[in-house]
Amino acid sequence: MPKKELYFSIEGATPHTLPMARLAEYLRELSKLLGSEDKVHFLRVDEGSANCAMEIDAEEESAISDRVRQAKGGEGAKEAVKAFKSIQSFLDEDDTSALMEWDKGEVLIEFPGKSRQGQDTFGPFSEEGSLDGMLVKIGGMDETVPVHLIYEGVHHACNTTREMARKLAPYIFGKPIRVHGRGKWYRNADGKWEMRWFDIHDFEELSDASLLDVVGKLRSVPDNDLVKSKDPLGEMLKIRHG
Repeated sequence: MPKKELYFSIEGATPHTLPMARLAEYLRELSKLLGSEDKVHFLRVDEGSANCAMEIDAEEESAISDRVRQAKGGEGAKEAVKAFKSIQSFLDEDDTSALMEWDKGEVLIEFPGKSRQGQDTFGPFSEEGSLDGMLVKIGGMDETVPVHLIYEGVHHACNTTREMARKLAPYIFGKPIRVHGRGKWYRNADGKWEMRWFDIHDFEELSDASLLDVVGKLRSVPDNDLVKSKDPLGEMLKIRHG
């Protein structure tokens, strides 16, 4: 039977910082919120924002989506409404927020933090772009293949085709790469843009030379303005990040 993955991500928490007892409390209420108990299975906690991955029979996607959205609005099954309120209460106590989304980046619902409750988010907006990072995970059983990159401690959840996945596979835990494609973005209540998903269409290998090595090579170029700069590393970061 076809399967879907559903993610519950707690902002700012990781598998190394979220106590197991607290995780158990979240999972208990998530089970009640989702219902369909015999068709929902807990898989793992991924790196990043304590990303709890759950596997669901594909035929249950519509029913679970409806149940969760109704619970957020205070409607539907009483057990689900109570579970939603419990999860929000846990997040308030932990002074954080959370997100529930399907495996292709479709946001199901958001659990805002205390300071953001009652405020609106905007999106999703799709835009062409690129991401840099180390390939740390790749694979899946569907036609759309999950791809995970890490860049400066930030986790990027992406997907791609099987053909592109085969080309990416040799780079796992290897040289950094730059992937090109289309991302899905939201603007949160704080006015900051957050990327929720990215579809990879192409990629290129990046040099793994250190920044000091690159600066050294640039300094060796005759009549290079970098030689005259008092802060060459700062200037390069400005060029890189705008």
